[in-house]
Amino acid sequence: SPGGEGAEVVYALRNSSTLARNILEAIGEEGQVTRRYYQRRLPENPLEDYYFIIRDTSPAQSLLLEYGFIDNPNDQVRLQNDLLNYVEGVVRAVANYGGYPYTPPTGTATNYYTVQRGDSLWSIARQFGITVQELRDLNNLTNDFLQIGQVLKISAQEAPPQTENTTYTVQKGDSLWSIARDFGISVQELRTYNNLTSDLLQIGQILQIPTSMKVPEMTQTYVVQRGDSLWTIAQAFNTTVSELRRLNNLTSDLLQIGQTLQVPQSTNTDTDTEIEDEDSVVPPASSTTYQVKSGDSLWSIARLFKITVEDIKAANNLTSNLLQIGQILTIPTTSTGSKPITYTVQPGDSLWEIARTYGTTVNAIRELNQLTSNLLQIGQILLLPSTESF
Repeated sequence: SPGGEGAEVVYALRNSSTLARNILEAIGEEGQVTRRYYQRRLPENPLEDYYFIIRDTSPAQSLLLEYGFIDNPNDQVRLQNDLLNYVEGVVRAVANYGGYPYTPPTGTATNYYTVQRGDSLWSIARQFGITVQELRDLNNLTNDFLQIGQVLKISAQEAPPQTENTTYTVQKGDSLWSIARDFGISVQELRTYNNLTSDLLQIGQILQIPTSMKVPEMTQTYVVQRGDSLWTIAQAFNTTVSELRRLNNLTSDLLQIGQTLQVPQSTNTDTDTEIEDEDSVVPPASSTTYQVKSGDSLWSIARLFKITVEDIKAANNLTSNLLQIGQILTIPTTSTGSKPITYTVQPGDSLWEIARTYGTTVNAIRELNQLTSNLLQIGQILLLPSTESF
Protein backbone atom coordinates (compact mmCIF):
# COMPACT_ATOMS: atom_id res chain seq x y z
CA SER A 1 0.00 0.00 0.00
CA PRO A 2 1.47 3.38 -0.98
CA GLY A 3 1.44 6.77 0.66
CA GLY A 4 2.97 6.09 4.06
CA GLU A 5 6.30 6.70 5.76
CA GLY A 6 8.19 4.65 8.33
CA ALA A 7 8.30 1.15 9.76
CA GLU A 8 5.45 -1.09 10.91
CA VAL A 9 5.26 -4.50 12.62
CA VAL A 10 2.33 -6.93 12.33
CA TYR A 11 2.19 -9.63 15.02
CA ALA A 12 0.07 -12.76 15.42
CA LEU A 13 -3.27 -12.93 17.23
CA ARG A 14 -1.81 -15.77 19.29
CA ASN A 15 1.05 -13.63 20.66
CA SER A 16 1.47 -10.61 22.90
CA SER A 17 2.68 -7.27 21.54
CA THR A 18 5.94 -7.26 23.53
CA LEU A 19 8.34 -8.45 20.83
CA ALA A 20 6.66 -6.36 18.12
CA ARG A 21 6.90 -3.26 20.32
CA ASN A 22 10.56 -3.95 21.19
CA ILE A 23 11.47 -4.38 17.52
CA LEU A 24 9.73 -1.19 16.45
CA GLU A 25 11.40 0.76 19.26
CA ALA A 26 14.81 -0.63 18.24
CA ILE A 27 14.28 0.50 14.65
CA GLY A 28 13.30 3.92 15.99
CA GLU A 29 16.51 4.06 18.02
CA GLU A 30 18.43 3.59 14.76
CA GLY A 31 16.78 6.68 13.25
CA GLN A 32 13.82 5.36 11.24
CA VAL A 33 10.34 6.83 11.59
CA THR A 34 8.07 4.39 13.44
CA ARG A 35 4.35 4.04 12.72
CA ARG A 36 2.67 1.26 14.67
CA TYR A 37 2.68 -2.39 15.73
CA TYR A 38 -0.67 -4.09 15.27
CA GLN A 39 -2.64 -7.25 14.46
CA ARG A 40 -4.69 -7.81 11.32
CA ARG A 41 -7.62 -10.21 11.17
CA LEU A 42 -8.98 -12.20 8.25
CA PRO A 43 -12.28 -10.51 7.23
CA GLU A 44 -14.13 -13.79 6.61
CA ASN A 45 -12.90 -15.28 9.90
CA PRO A 46 -11.86 -12.67 12.51
CA LEU A 47 -10.40 -15.43 14.68
CA GLU A 48 -7.59 -16.00 12.16
CA ASP A 49 -4.67 -13.83 11.08
CA TYR A 50 -4.92 -12.04 7.75
CA TYR A 51 -1.45 -12.95 6.45
CA PHE A 52 -0.53 -16.52 5.48
CA ILE A 53 3.02 -16.01 6.75
CA ILE A 54 1.61 -15.44 10.23
CA ARG A 55 -1.52 -17.61 10.12
CA ASP A 56 0.18 -20.77 8.81
CA THR A 57 3.29 -20.70 11.02
CA SER A 58 1.69 -21.49 14.38
CA PRO A 59 2.91 -22.01 17.06
CA ALA A 60 5.99 -19.94 16.12
CA GLN A 61 6.00 -16.29 17.18
CA SER A 62 5.79 -14.87 13.66
CA LEU A 63 5.94 -11.20 12.72
CA LEU A 64 5.73 -9.27 9.48
CA LEU A 65 8.15 -6.33 9.52
CA GLU A 66 7.98 -3.52 6.95
CA TYR A 67 11.03 -1.24 7.14
CA GLY A 68 9.53 1.56 5.02
CA PHE A 69 7.62 2.59 1.89
CA ILE A 70 9.47 2.49 -1.44
CA ASP A 71 7.22 5.21 -2.86
CA ASN A 72 8.24 7.66 -0.11
CA PRO A 73 11.37 9.75 -0.98
CA ASN A 74 12.40 10.08 2.69
CA ASP A 75 12.16 6.32 3.23
CA GLN A 76 14.08 5.70 0.01
CA VAL A 77 17.04 7.74 1.25
CA ARG A 78 16.98 6.25 4.76
CA LEU A 79 16.70 2.67 3.50
CA GLN A 80 19.56 3.19 1.04
CA ASN A 81 21.87 4.52 3.77
CA ASP A 82 20.78 2.95 7.05
CA LEU A 83 18.90 -0.29 6.33
CA LEU A 84 21.67 -2.44 7.86
CA ASN A 85 21.46 -0.36 11.04
CA TYR A 86 17.71 -1.00 11.21
CA VAL A 87 18.26 -4.72 10.67
CA GLU A 88 20.90 -4.79 13.41
CA GLY A 89 18.45 -3.05 15.71
CA VAL A 90 15.98 -5.88 15.08
CA VAL A 91 18.67 -8.49 15.83
CA ARG A 92 19.47 -6.68 19.07
CA ALA A 93 15.79 -6.52 20.06
CA VAL A 94 15.24 -10.24 19.37
CA ALA A 95 18.38 -11.20 21.30
CA ASN A 96 17.36 -9.10 24.30
CA TYR A 97 13.80 -10.47 24.17
CA GLY A 98 15.09 -14.04 24.15
CA GLY A 99 17.59 -13.38 26.94
CA TYR A 100 20.63 -13.96 24.75
CA PRO A 101 23.80 -11.82 24.99
CA TYR A 102 23.98 -9.39 22.09
CA THR A 103 27.31 -8.84 20.36
CA PRO A 104 27.60 -6.22 17.59
CA PRO A 105 28.76 -7.64 14.24
CA THR A 106 32.47 -7.70 13.45
CA GLY A 107 33.68 -4.34 12.23
CA THR A 108 31.00 -2.23 13.88
CA ALA A 109 32.00 -2.58 17.52
CA THR A 110 34.09 0.21 18.99
CA ASN A 111 36.32 0.40 22.06
CA TYR A 112 34.69 3.58 23.37
CA TYR A 113 31.16 4.83 23.84
CA THR A 114 29.88 8.38 24.46
CA VAL A 115 27.03 8.54 26.98
CA GLN A 116 23.73 9.73 25.51
CA ARG A 117 20.60 11.10 27.21
CA GLY A 118 18.71 8.25 28.90
CA ASP A 119 21.71 5.88 29.12
CA SER A 120 22.50 3.82 32.19
CA LEU A 121 25.36 1.44 32.97
CA TRP A 122 22.90 -1.43 32.60
CA SER A 123 21.65 -0.36 29.14
CA ILE A 124 25.20 0.28 27.88
CA ALA A 125 26.45 -3.04 29.24
CA ARG A 126 23.53 -4.85 27.61
CA GLN A 127 24.13 -3.07 24.29
CA PHE A 128 27.76 -4.20 24.14
CA GLY A 129 27.33 -7.68 25.61
CA ILE A 130 29.29 -7.12 28.82
CA THR A 131 28.36 -6.90 32.50
CA VAL A 132 27.82 -3.76 34.56
CA GLN A 133 30.73 -4.77 36.80
CA GLU A 134 33.05 -5.11 33.78
CA LEU A 135 31.99 -1.63 32.70
CA ARG A 136 32.73 -0.27 36.19
CA ASP A 137 36.14 -1.98 36.30
CA LEU A 138 37.19 -0.79 32.81
CA ASN A 139 36.41 2.82 33.74
CA ASN A 140 37.38 2.81 37.46
CA LEU A 141 33.85 3.89 38.37
CA THR A 142 32.99 4.20 42.05
CA ASN A 143 29.27 4.80 41.44
CA ASP A 144 26.70 4.30 38.70
CA PHE A 145 26.10 7.97 37.90
CA LEU A 146 26.76 8.99 34.29
CA GLN A 147 26.97 12.34 32.51
CA ILE A 148 25.84 13.07 28.95
CA GLY A 149 28.96 13.26 26.79
CA GLN A 150 31.03 11.12 29.17
CA VAL A 151 33.29 8.71 27.25
CA LEU A 152 33.34 5.14 28.54
CA LYS A 153 35.78 2.39 27.66
CA ILE A 154 33.92 -0.79 26.69
CA SER A 155 36.95 -2.87 25.73
CA ALA A 156 40.34 -3.42 27.31
CA GLN A 157 42.12 -2.65 24.03
CA GLU A 158 44.40 0.37 23.80
CA ALA A 159 42.93 3.86 23.56
CA PRO A 160 42.57 5.46 20.16
CA PRO A 161 45.14 8.07 19.15
CA GLN A 162 44.45 11.53 20.58
CA THR A 163 43.08 14.01 18.10
CA GLU A 164 42.79 17.73 18.60
CA ASN A 165 39.10 18.49 18.69
CA THR A 166 36.44 20.99 19.55
CA THR A 167 32.91 20.58 20.84
CA TYR A 168 29.53 21.69 19.56
CA THR A 169 26.30 21.94 21.53
CA VAL A 170 23.23 20.88 19.57
CA GLN A 171 20.77 23.71 18.95
CA LYS A 172 17.08 23.66 18.03
CA GLY A 173 16.69 22.76 14.35
CA ASP A 174 20.11 21.09 14.07
CA SER A 175 20.65 17.82 12.25
CA LEU A 176 23.74 15.70 11.71
CA TRP A 177 23.73 16.85 8.09
CA SER A 178 23.67 20.57 8.93
CA ILE A 179 26.37 20.22 11.61
CA ALA A 180 28.61 18.13 9.33
CA ARG A 181 28.17 20.71 6.58
CA ASP A 182 29.07 23.60 8.89
CA PHE A 183 32.28 21.90 10.02
CA GLY A 184 33.27 20.59 6.60
CA ILE A 185 33.09 16.90 7.51
CA SER A 186 30.81 14.03 6.55
CA VAL A 187 27.81 12.72 8.49
CA GLN A 188 29.53 9.35 8.83
CA GLU A 189 32.63 10.98 10.37
CA LEU A 190 30.37 12.74 12.86
CA ARG A 191 28.58 9.48 13.71
CA THR A 192 31.84 7.54 14.08
CA TYR A 193 33.67 10.10 16.21
CA ASN A 194 30.74 10.40 18.64
CA ASN A 195 29.82 6.69 18.64
CA LEU A 196 26.30 7.57 17.47
CA THR A 197 24.03 4.64 16.71
CA SER A 198 21.28 6.78 15.16
CA ASP A 199 20.82 10.23 13.63
CA LEU A 200 18.57 11.48 16.46
CA LEU A 201 19.91 14.49 18.35
CA GLN A 202 18.87 16.14 21.61
CA ILE A 203 18.95 19.91 22.17
CA GLY A 204 21.91 20.54 24.47
CA GLN A 205 23.73 17.35 23.40
CA ILE A 206 27.49 17.91 23.13
CA LEU A 207 29.21 16.58 20.03
CA GLN A 208 32.95 16.15 19.55
CA ILE A 209 34.22 17.80 16.34
CA PRO A 210 37.81 16.82 15.44
CA THR A 211 39.52 19.92 14.07
CA SER A 212 41.86 17.78 11.99
CA MET A 213 38.85 16.95 9.83
CA LYS A 214 38.05 20.58 9.11
CA VAL A 215 39.38 21.28 5.65
CA PRO A 216 38.58 24.79 4.43
CA GLU A 217 37.34 24.64 0.87
CA MET A 218 36.79 27.45 -1.60
CA THR A 219 33.19 26.98 -2.67
CA GLN A 220 30.35 28.98 -4.09
CA THR A 221 26.61 28.34 -4.25
CA TYR A 222 24.52 27.27 -7.20
CA VAL A 223 20.71 27.16 -7.37
CA VAL A 224 19.33 24.11 -9.19
CA GLN A 225 17.40 24.95 -12.36
CA ARG A 226 14.83 22.92 -14.29
CA GLY A 227 16.60 20.21 -16.32
CA ASP A 228 19.73 20.19 -14.14
CA SER A 229 21.40 16.99 -13.00
CA LEU A 230 24.48 16.39 -10.88
CA TRP A 231 26.32 15.44 -14.05
CA THR A 232 25.52 18.67 -15.95
CA ILE A 233 26.38 20.79 -12.89
CA ALA A 234 29.64 18.89 -12.39
CA GLN A 235 30.52 19.52 -16.04
CA ALA A 236 29.72 23.23 -15.71
CA PHE A 237 31.94 23.72 -12.68
CA ASN A 238 34.77 21.44 -13.83
CA THR A 239 34.31 18.91 -11.05
CA THR A 240 32.91 15.40 -10.56
CA VAL A 241 29.54 14.04 -9.45
CA SER A 242 31.26 12.35 -6.49
CA GLU A 243 32.77 15.66 -5.38
CA LEU A 244 29.36 17.37 -5.55
CA ARG A 245 27.84 14.58 -3.45
CA ARG A 246 30.65 14.97 -0.89
CA LEU A 247 30.45 18.77 -0.70
CA ASN A 248 26.69 18.66 -0.13
CA ASN A 249 26.43 15.43 1.90
CA LEU A 250 24.04 14.06 -0.73
CA THR A 251 22.75 10.53 -0.28
CA SER A 252 21.17 10.31 -3.74
CA ASP A 253 21.38 12.01 -7.14
CA LEU A 254 17.86 13.47 -6.91
CA LEU A 255 17.69 17.26 -7.11
CA GLN A 256 14.89 19.77 -6.57
CA ILE A 257 14.37 23.00 -8.51
CA GLY A 258 15.52 25.85 -6.27
CA GLN A 259 17.80 23.62 -4.18
CA THR A 260 21.07 25.37 -3.24
CA LEU A 261 24.27 23.40 -3.79
CA GLN A 262 27.85 24.07 -2.78
CA VAL A 263 30.11 23.86 -5.85
CA PRO A 264 33.88 24.34 -6.21
CA GLN A 265 34.88 27.95 -6.74
CA SER A 266 36.16 28.33 -10.29
CA THR A 267 39.89 29.01 -10.63
CA ASN A 268 39.83 29.02 -14.41
CA THR A 269 41.59 32.21 -15.53
CA ASP A 270 40.61 31.61 -19.13
CA THR A 271 36.92 32.37 -18.55
CA ASP A 272 37.12 36.07 -19.41
CA THR A 273 39.10 35.35 -22.56
CA GLU A 274 36.51 32.84 -23.67
CA ILE A 275 33.69 35.35 -23.16
CA GLU A 276 35.54 38.05 -25.08
CA ASP A 277 36.27 35.68 -27.93
CA GLU A 278 32.61 34.63 -28.10
CA ASP A 279 31.69 37.98 -29.73
CA SER A 280 34.06 37.30 -32.59
CA VAL A 281 32.32 34.05 -33.53
CA VAL A 282 30.44 34.41 -36.83
CA PRO A 283 27.04 32.70 -36.60
CA PRO A 284 26.18 30.20 -39.31
CA ALA A 285 24.56 31.75 -42.38
CA SER A 286 21.46 29.61 -41.99
CA SER A 287 20.49 30.37 -38.40
CA THR A 288 18.03 32.19 -36.17
CA THR A 289 18.12 33.39 -32.58
CA TYR A 290 16.22 32.36 -29.47
CA GLN A 291 15.94 34.04 -26.06
CA VAL A 292 16.07 31.64 -23.12
CA LYS A 293 12.93 31.59 -20.95
CA SER A 294 12.20 30.27 -17.48
CA GLY A 295 12.10 26.46 -17.54
CA ASP A 296 14.13 26.12 -20.74
CA SER A 297 16.94 23.62 -21.15
CA LEU A 298 19.20 22.84 -24.07
CA TRP A 299 17.28 19.62 -24.53
CA SER A 300 13.86 21.32 -24.71
CA ILE A 301 15.15 24.02 -27.09
CA ALA A 302 16.83 21.44 -29.33
CA ARG A 303 13.60 19.47 -29.41
CA LEU A 304 11.64 22.63 -30.27
CA PHE A 305 13.84 23.38 -33.28
CA LYS A 306 14.28 19.68 -34.23
CA ILE A 307 18.05 19.78 -33.89
CA THR A 308 20.47 18.26 -31.41
CA VAL A 309 21.87 19.66 -28.16
CA GLU A 310 25.35 19.43 -29.69
CA ASP A 311 24.22 21.61 -32.62
CA ILE A 312 23.22 24.41 -30.22
CA LYS A 313 26.36 24.05 -28.11
CA ALA A 314 28.58 24.17 -31.19
CA ALA A 315 26.80 27.21 -32.65
CA ASN A 316 27.15 29.11 -29.36
CA ASN A 317 30.54 27.83 -28.17
CA LEU A 318 28.89 26.45 -25.03
CA THR A 319 31.03 24.29 -22.75
CA SER A 320 28.17 23.26 -20.45
CA ASN A 321 24.41 22.72 -20.53
CA LEU A 322 23.68 25.59 -18.11
CA LEU A 323 21.51 28.44 -19.41
CA GLN A 324 20.47 31.84 -18.06
CA ILE A 325 17.03 33.43 -18.45
CA GLY A 326 17.28 36.10 -21.15
CA GLN A 327 20.36 34.55 -22.75
CA ILE A 328 20.34 34.84 -26.57
CA LEU A 329 21.17 31.63 -28.42
CA THR A 330 22.05 31.18 -32.06
CA ILE A 331 19.92 28.36 -33.46
CA PRO A 332 21.16 26.68 -36.67
CA THR A 333 18.23 25.89 -38.96
CA THR A 334 19.85 22.69 -40.19
CA SER A 335 21.22 19.99 -37.94
CA THR A 336 24.67 18.53 -38.33
CA GLY A 337 23.65 15.43 -36.45
CA SER A 338 20.95 12.80 -36.74
CA LYS A 339 17.50 13.74 -35.45
CA PRO A 340 16.17 11.66 -32.60
CA ILE A 341 13.00 9.64 -32.95
CA THR A 342 10.19 9.32 -30.39
CA TYR A 343 8.88 6.21 -28.66
CA THR A 344 5.85 5.78 -26.37
CA VAL A 345 6.47 3.47 -23.40
CA GLN A 346 4.33 0.32 -23.45
CA PRO A 347 3.35 -2.03 -20.58
CA GLY A 348 6.32 -4.25 -19.68
CA ASP A 349 8.93 -1.97 -21.28
CA SER A 350 12.29 -1.30 -19.71
CA LEU A 351 15.15 0.95 -20.78
CA TRP A 352 17.26 -2.12 -21.48
CA GLU A 353 14.66 -3.68 -23.81
CA ILE A 354 14.04 -0.38 -25.64
CA ALA A 355 17.78 0.22 -26.07
CA ARG A 356 18.26 -3.31 -27.45
CA THR A 357 15.32 -2.96 -29.86
CA TYR A 358 16.53 0.35 -31.28
CA GLY A 359 20.23 -0.52 -31.36
CA THR A 360 21.36 1.99 -28.74
CA THR A 361 22.39 1.98 -25.07
CA VAL A 362 20.57 2.64 -21.80
CA ASN A 363 22.97 5.49 -21.02
CA ALA A 364 22.31 7.13 -24.41
CA ILE A 365 18.54 7.10 -23.77
CA ARG A 366 18.96 8.40 -20.22
CA GLU A 367 21.21 11.25 -21.36
CA LEU A 368 18.99 12.24 -24.29
CA ASN A 369 15.91 12.36 -22.02
CA GLN A 370 17.73 13.66 -18.92
CA LEU A 371 16.49 10.68 -16.87
CA THR A 372 17.80 10.33 -13.32
CA SER A 373 16.66 6.71 -12.92
CA ASN A 374 15.61 3.69 -14.99
CA LEU A 375 11.95 3.92 -13.93
CA LEU A 376 9.44 4.37 -16.77
CA GLN A 377 5.72 5.14 -16.90
CA ILE A 378 3.26 3.66 -19.39
CA GLY A 379 2.54 6.33 -22.03
CA GLN A 380 5.77 8.23 -21.33
CA ILE A 381 7.32 9.60 -24.53
CA LEU A 382 11.04 9.00 -24.96
CA LEU A 383 13.47 10.46 -27.45
CA LEU A 384 15.68 7.78 -29.01
CA PRO A 385 18.93 8.36 -30.91
CA SER A 386 18.51 7.85 -34.64
CA THR A 387 19.91 4.53 -35.85
CA GLU A 388 21.82 6.49 -38.51
CA SER A 389 24.33 7.48 -35.83
CA PHE A 390 25.23 3.91 -34.96
